Amino acid sequence: MANESFAIVERAHEALNSGDIDTLVGLCDQDFRLDMSDRIFNPAVYRGHDGIRQFYAEVRDVWDVYVWVPEQLVEAGSDVVALLRTSGRGRESGAEVERDTAMVWSVRGGRLMALRFYRNREEALKHRGSRA
Repeated sequence: MANESFAIVERAHEALNSGDIDTLVGLCDQDFRLDMSDRIFNPAVYRGHDGIRQFYAEVRDVWDVYVWVPEQLVEAGSDVVALLRTSGRGRESGAEVERDTAMVWSVRGGRLMALRFYRNREEALKHRGSRA
């Protein structure tokens, strides 16, 4: 089960980082919940396929480049904790950022059901077994 879930999460990150939002949406349940409430700027929760598209459009408005690269995937019950190296370059300012973050992906029946973003990797790792 973990290998299948890891493969889905890896495909999701590849799609997100390459801007292939149609592929990302195709991996996600129609009731997908994207919880970005731990962000410093513009914390929000997005719902459904339209929410995924809205989130990505907001990222592209601010960032010329922004990627979430999984350095390690950790099994957490039926969920996957992705320990990430996050980096970006501001669209207007050109300012560059790089930091360690995490995402907890909920995977059920081969579909992505939810994602919760964490600024702090340790907080994400505490998730183990609870729902995103």
